[in-house]
Amino acid sequence: MMTSTLSTDTLSVELTVKEAQALSSGVKFVADPNVSKEARQKLIRSLDRKLFPATSKTINYHELEV
Repeated sequence: MMTSTLSTDTLSVELTVKEAQALSSGVKFVADPNVSKEARQKLIRSLDRKLFPATSKTINYHELEV
């Protein structure tokens, strides 16, 4: 039986100061409205790589026998 260690695992994500502000406090940047969207995408990608390491690898389409 596999035990979950997600509560003790750590995740490192490199964010700009603007991205961290947008995620933590919901600050809106009028000049660059995509800041919070890009920060969420970075976080989700890192989380996906951590939770699903086998599926985050690139698919070699030329090796598929279709």
